[in-house]
Amino acid sequence: MYDRRLRDIVRYENGVKFQDLHLPTTLGDYRAVYRAYLHDPDIQDARARFAFVNMWDNHEFSWRGYQGIEKFGKDVVWGQTRKVAANQAWFEYQPSRAKQAGTLQQFAGPRVVDAPVTVFDDHGMGQEPNNLAAVESLTGYRALRFGRHVEVILTDQHSYRSDDPLDGPHGKDFDASEFPEFTPQEVTEILDAGRAYDGGRPPSAIQLGDRQVPNFRKDEPPVTMLGVKQKAWFFETLRASKATWKVWGATNGTLELRADFQNLPAGLTKAAWPGAGYADGGGGDWSGCYAERAEVYDFVRDHQITGFATVAGDRHSFWAGLSAKSLPPKAFEPVGIAFITGSISAPGMVEAISHGFPKDMPLRLLFLRDMPSGPPEPTVNMLMRHGVKSTLEYAKSGDIVKARALSNPDLSPHLSFVDMGGHGYAVVRASAEAFETEFVCIARPLERAATPDGGPLAYRVVHRAPLWKAGERPRLEQWVLEGNPKLSI
Repeated sequence: MYDRRLRDIVRYENGVKFQDLHLPTTLGDYRAVYRAYLHDPDIQDARARFAFVNMWDNHEFSWRGYQGIEKFGKDVVWGQTRKVAANQAWFEYQPSRAKQAGTLQQFAGPRVVDAPVTVFDDHGMGQEPNNLAAVESLTGYRALRFGRHVEVILTDQHSYRSDDPLDGPHGKDFDASEFPEFTPQEVTEILDAGRAYDGGRPPSAIQLGDRQVPNFRKDEPPVTMLGVKQKAWFFETLRASKATWKVWGATNGTLELRADFQNLPAGLTKAAWPGAGYADGGGGDWSGCYAERAEVYDFVRDHQITGFATVAGDRHSFWAGLSAKSLPPKAFEPVGIAFITGSISAPGMVEAISHGFPKDMPLRLLFLRDMPSGPPEPTVNMLMRHGVKSTLEYAKSGDIVKARALSNPDLSPHLSFVDMGGHGYAVVRASAEAFETEFVCIARPLERAATPDGGPLAYRVVHRAPLWKAGERPRLEQWVLEGNPKLSI
């Protein structure tokens, strides 16, 4: 079933060698991967029963790849031929009406070669001709109208984006070893905005605890996820939509992910939190793309667009909340609603840290509460929803009411729900009056369910947003229909 000619990649993490990561590099390789997935009877059943509206994420070409460029650790690989091959296989195996030079039956990809991409425009797009041709070989962004009330506007977050500033050789300069998964928010904001930071006055160095780290981004343009052409299309489509609900299919999560490590008690870690305030855990998605996300939300506000809802995946977790360009201590002014769905089977952050965080790690209790038996509780959900003080109290006493009483109201006014360990799916229902999203969380899928209903549920939670008028603030109502999501609310 598998084509074994996939490329072996060697990488190093913390001095440990990882090998035998078989990655597709040719059209035949990509086709083999799709065929393997499509042998899954559940996927076959789902595709037979439901209409799919597809958009690629980063794995369809190369994890950590962008445009026609691949990244493996510190190594950059020019992957224009692989980008075209990935696009062709996607076109062949994913039902869609994505735009390309051929017909709906036949892909017509350009002939490209793998060439160094060394010149980038003011928006981070590599100007090497093969790179541009590879990106343009398949255009995934598009809008689909579903009746009177819903228009789904899909955007591509990988083909046109610029490089992630923290995902490169300079990113290691900002690592805080005792605070895994997070970076000081002001560091992410400075690096994200580049030369546009502070009205065009970026600092030459960034304060990180007692260190001054050179600002390698001070002369570079702001990070973009959308690119110039796609963003112009996105804004015009949003502005022109007459649907009750303008649903942004963002693929990557937009809800900000942060923690209040500035509230850690002295002595819990050897080193103090090096940030001036909150911690950012966005890691390459919209959570850390502050400048362009603010541009999107300002456009929605300035054009008085109502019914603006975002649906996304990628984080392998459940999130529900309000779309706002900034959080306290800055102004909090929501312009829409946003949801992220959990993965059905792919592991997420909780599985990763359960296996990767040592038992004697000082901050482990902020992420996991070890139990006498069974898997640890994901206290990381409480950390991001309520903050450090609540999480430490819960880790100590197990009293959830007492812990929530210590919640930091400025940490996450945008969030109604977060479950970094949840698996399952989401169902959206839209009408003239309201937008509802139901999270259906299943038990961790370690084995195939033995019953036709898919096995027991962990919980079902519904968030409902009544349609708001121009100038009004959107709001979410929450109902727990089944089970106990516990630390997620």
